[in-house]
Amino acid sequence: MEIEKAYFTLPEIMARWNISEADLVYLAENDRIRLSVRVFNMPIEFGDHETTDDGQRYSVPSARKRYSGLLDLHAHDAFLLFRCGELVLSEFRTPNADHASLRPDESAVVFMIGDLVLRRAERDRFEAESGFSRSGTHALEPPFTASADYQTIRCNGQAFHLGQIQAQVVRLLHEAALAGSPWISGKSVLTSAGARSLKMSDVFKSQPGWRDLIRSNRRGLYRLACD
Repeated sequence: MEIEKAYFTLPEIMARWNISEADLVYLAENDRIRLSVRVFNMPIEFGDHETTDDGQRYSVPSARKRYSGLLDLHAHDAFLLFRCGELVLSEFRTPNADHASLRPDESAVVFMIGDLVLRRAERDRFEAESGFSRSGTHALEPPFTASADYQTIRCNGQAFHLGQIQAQVVRLLHEAALAGSPWISGKSVLTSAGARSLKMSDVFKSQPGWRDLIRSNRRGLYRLACD
């Protein structure tokens, strides 16, 4: 039985993708993948960035707490950590705020290469976006791949980056295809997805190539266009 992990070590990722450490470093340094570190009870200040009328950017703290979990590295910090082997880090990225930082009155924390991990969601996003298969090759790319939240899709080799409602529509269409009944009422799908409009073209108007992703029978039924 495979454990449903929230994150993976770098050796696990290299084995899954069948790539060298140099290739993984290249992806991290160029911000193709976002690496993380696992922290325990660390005093972190979370905040958002705002801009003044004259264009100056400043931070607005939103929370200060002892945090245990994953924090993401900036690409330049990943570069320095791989180069030096260890690095003092105080600034991080996080999906829940614009930034996260170690409180100024706290002692510095040293991280080593062995502390690096990759979130499951980040692994799934990269695989769906790049078409990179589990064996590290594009040759056998399946017709349809999706990230865990369905906001990054590849359909017949074409990448789509979707909004939340669009992603929910694709999720429902994919579930219908897996159930063996791919054609489904467009109005039903849009209603279930929480869309304000009952026209597929309105919901996907920000996606010029959406008809390469979703097919219509012109009688109100829709299905995924991935063969």
